[in-house]
Amino acid sequence: MKKVIAWIVALLLVVAAGASYFYVKQAEQQRSIELKQDAKKAKQFHSNHLRYPVDWHKSSQTIKYPEIKNSRVDKLKVKINLVKQKLYLYSKNKKIYTMYISASWQKVKQTNRVLPGKYQLRDNRGRFYYDPATNQGGKYWIAWKQSGQNLIQSVPTDVNRNFISTQAASLGDQKDVPNTHGNIWLSVRDAKWFYQNIPTGTTILIERN
Repeated sequence: MKKVIAWIVALLLVVAAGASYFYVKQAEQQRSIELKQDAKKAKQFHSNHLRYPVDWHKSSQTIKYPEIKNSRVDKLKVKINLVKQKLYLYSKNKKIYTMYISASWQKVKQTNRVLPGKYQLRDNRGRFYYDPATNQGGKYWIAWKQSGQNLIQSVPTDVNRNFISTQAASLGDQKDVPNTHGNIWLSVRDAKWFYQNIPTGTTILIERN
């Protein structure tokens, strides 16, 4: 009799374990589906709110900029897509803003290319610079390589801080990418917001596609 009871208890435990495993797997599958749906909705949302035609004076999207409270809590990350000429800002692996960029990565000499890789925003930053070697400068710049020579900045300016409209007009263009001399250009409004809100140490992931 004891053996029968023990066998029944063991059988019930096996059934319970199987049911629990099935429930967990089902919950994981459901969560995976929900995450994919959320990602699809977010992608559609950001695509729908991109400003078109591109205006290098204004924000890239017609929605408000996200509120950055604490970079560690928000787990900020910046991704650059060179083929699409866009910058994506992520918080906790969720896309929260998209920006048009200009970043030369082909058809220019190696030293003028924005190279794929993983970087971090550096301490070096400022409101204006000018480089006589390239006859260009920029506003709201932040260095993203240890050398401090590669910047995220506004569209380019001349020595008098006037924006060079012929160069700025190519912002976001995937085919006619200007020579950005290893820098990543943003619209004036995006660059100012980025400069004021995205902290030193934020990861920058640059990818071809």
